[in-house]
Amino acid sequence: RHLYFRGPVLSDFDGQTWRASASIRSKGDKLFQDIDTAGDPIRYELTMEPHRKPWLLALDLTAEPPQLPRGRAYSTGDLNWMSSQPINEVTRMQLQSHLQYRFGMQATELELRSNRRLPAQSNPRTQAWVQQLQSKIGAAPDANAQLVQALLAHLRTQGYQYTFDPGVYGREAADEFWFDRKEGFCEHIASAFVIALRSAGVPSRIVTGYQGGENNPVDGFWTVRQADAHAWAEVWLGPQEGWVRIDPTGAVMPGRVGAAQRLTRNSGFFGVSVDNPLAISTMQRMRAVWEAVNNSWNQWVLNYTQREQMNLLQSLGFSSPSWIDLVRILGIAILAGMLVVAVLLQRQHRRTDAWLRLLTNARARLAKAGIASNDSATPRSLAKALRQQYPCQAPLFTAWLQAMEQWRYAAPDDASNKASSLQLLQKQLRQLPWSSLSGTPRKV
Repeated sequence: RHLYFRGPVLSDFDGQTWRASASIRSKGDKLFQDIDTAGDPIRYELTMEPHRKPWLLALDLTAEPPQLPRGRAYSTGDLNWMSSQPINEVTRMQLQSHLQYRFGMQATELELRSNRRLPAQSNPRTQAWVQQLQSKIGAAPDANAQLVQALLAHLRTQGYQYTFDPGVYGREAADEFWFDRKEGFCEHIASAFVIALRSAGVPSRIVTGYQGGENNPVDGFWTVRQADAHAWAEVWLGPQEGWVRIDPTGAVMPGRVGAAQRLTRNSGFFGVSVDNPLAISTMQRMRAVWEAVNNSWNQWVLNYTQREQMNLLQSLGFSSPSWIDLVRILGIAILAGMLVVAVLLQRQHRRTDAWLRLLTNARARLAKAGIASNDSATPRSLAKALRQQYPCQAPLFTAWLQAMEQWRYAAPDDASNKASSLQLLQKQLRQLPWSSLSGTPRKV
């Protein structure tokens, strides 16, 4: 729950698009004098894959510049660390961060005003609703904190859902989220949350980056993936507290924060999810081994000097080694690794996620009834199609599809309960009155 890796901070909002502020500050600025930390710092090494951008992802809060092998690190005015040159190669940096901190207690009025800014005609229903909440709270000294808690309570109790498939939002995205769709992923939730706070004049902004990670059981390193990409809010709660991290996604899906549960797409091969509620498969264990080997190679190369690399080639029989020889050996090693993986894959029986297999079965049965779908169709989209084409017969089928979604994203932690409940879903699929869908569907 402490693994928040801070990236670009989005403060500028034109009514439709969030952008990062262009403000740049140096080590000697007031920003770094306005940081109050507690406890010992965490000292760690972080290896970043090339991403062609200057962003440095560091744990919140990092007050000292990361130590880079080349170039220099500098901070924006909102504590997003940047490199003086894009990260175009695997880069290891040394950092120290504090997990207990306060900062921004002496934020200037210029900074606060820019983080209150909201186009006058933007999301009018949200603005009107928040004004009603404000009138109920009144002019209490902690009115802003009370508003934050009221919004979080609303997210927890009013049926909002975390999903990768909310559909395409329009220009008034916050209005759609709060009052119409009530679903989305972290970017939708954080954006709607900040727009609501700005409607009340509360300084707030969006922080993007990563949250969570996975500890590789093979080598003990933590891996942060694109599946861990996240967005949260930062709210200024006065000169005593300064800027405070608020993660509204946790109010909608508590498991997304801390427990590191993820909604993942089926990407196949080494992109399979290790957060699957079923037991870790052979493929997933292979990925852990592969990533440990790849990480060991990266660490070895980053530690190795050019002379040591040439000496290694000489010991392998190269009389006058060159970089071309090193590239050849690397290519052979990668090819050998791929052949080993291919052999292991051939020996493994083809295994499919039992839940996905069950959903595929349902899609096939629905296709015979005239409800076409593809491999990305979710239980919710199938239920919607059923209600449109077979409104009379739909309730039984949609109830089963809802139970499927519930099992996938809110299943009990007990493995035996998971297995038995999945078996029950399999039995219910066979018992559904499929013959009732054999008639002519209603035309819409």
